[in-house]
Amino acid sequence: MKREEVVSHLKTFDPEIYNLLEEERERQRYTLSLMPNMNAMSPFAKYLEGSILTNSIFDRRDDTPTGGLHLAGIVRQRAMDLFRCDHAIVRLGNIVAASRVVFQALLEPGDTVLSFNLRKKDHVAGLSYKFENYGIEPGTQEIDWGAVRAQAERVKPRLIIFSPVSYPRTIDYQILFEIAQSVDAYFWVDISQSAGLVASKLVPSPVPLADVVTFSTRDSLRGPDGAILLTKSELAARMDSAVINTGHEALHMNHLAALGVVLREAGSDSYRTYAEQVVRNAQVLARTLADHGASVLCGGTDTHLVLASTAAGIDMREAVKAIGRMGIRVKPDSVPTMNSGLYLHALRLSTSSPTTRGMAEQDIAYIGSLLAKPLTTILAPEEIEKIRQEIVALVKDAPIFDDEWVGDSEE
Repeated sequence: MKREEVVSHLKTFDPEIYNLLEEERERQRYTLSLMPNMNAMSPFAKYLEGSILTNSIFDRRDDTPTGGLHLAGIVRQRAMDLFRCDHAIVRLGNIVAASRVVFQALLEPGDTVLSFNLRKKDHVAGLSYKFENYGIEPGTQEIDWGAVRAQAERVKPRLIIFSPVSYPRTIDYQILFEIAQSVDAYFWVDISQSAGLVASKLVPSPVPLADVVTFSTRDSLRGPDGAILLTKSELAARMDSAVINTGHEALHMNHLAALGVVLREAGSDSYRTYAEQVVRNAQVLARTLADHGASVLCGGTDTHLVLASTAAGIDMREAVKAIGRMGIRVKPDSVPTMNSGLYLHALRLSTSSPTTRGMAEQDIAYIGSLLAKPLTTILAPEEIEKIRQEIVALVKDAPIFDDEWVGDSEE
């Protein structure tokens, strides 16, 4: 049955689901997402997710050329080659599953974890680990590595975690590695939302230094829902055992194939060009917001991420509501600092999705000028509606995934 026939039959058979599908299609076409955990899936991956491979299950005993074990080996090797690691685990359904594997493999109940912005604490709810926070200094909005070192010496963590999902500047992983070494702690970095920039060598890779690196495969890599775990050879057996013990032994063949193709894409010239554009767009967004009076945390960005806040006197919650009515999807967040109980309220903005849609510096500057308005002033309903129409005019003809970024056919 052809796609058009399937859609037509679905409309008749299940109008409730069909209407939800159409509403989502309209939302994605006529609104703009700046959310860091949202991006369009690669057309190759999208095709494979819905391909005939959907009907095949992974059989770890089948090592034939068309079997799951063979396919898993291809995907695993691509991950190892792309990120230059000793060992990769690719059969994890999501980043929470990957996180629980790491905790089970490395820690005992009651162990102390020193985590940037308390990352991963929500992934092990109900498990008895003691979390200690480290973060940026509220005044400088930078990481004081001396303070982090002193805290590590005081709390003696068994595991130190860093994840840059709410830190837009370049990280010197050597410093964190040395801190972990000094207190005999494992060192884990989660590069979700920036894995593509690491693969393209646009930001430093933690792989040579960290004991474990994890990342989601959906956002910056534009792949299916899932996660990958990278580790050193000496920890490989422990990680593999923890994967099986936590029930994440295999994925469906269609998912593995989709994951494999986005790893190949991430090593292509077209993907590096895309990643370079993502960073340029983020830097333009940060400058434009600052030039129009919005507050930009951490002094700007070196990555896909911009942390933006309101000007004095503007309520963040009201600003977020206005931005949503404008047709822009954003992610508000509370960023912990080194001062216990002191949080910086900001929007975590990413240029990954608009870049996937084909937008470049001029488009992003225009978006930034519109986004700055509710961050710096209280807008009347008619002003919000006018901006919404401007956003619709900008995005209505933009593809969800621009053909420019489809992997190089000759590679």
